[in-house]
Amino acid sequence: MTDTPAHDWLLPRLEQLLTEAAQAGIERTVAIAVLTDLITGEGFNPTHIATDIDA
Repeated sequence: MTDTPAHDWLLPRLEQLLTEAAQAGIERTVAIAVLTDLITGEGFNPTHIATDIDA
């Protein structure tokens, strides 16, 4: 395991992902919104509560 703090390790990778999204024609604000949606959704967030729509 690296001694680098997780924040420092992840930040440049996240910035690269956003750069690649911009190069693909995705606005930065849209990419951030989608990433937020994905991270807070049921795939990553164990506390996500399914709604009737999700079920």
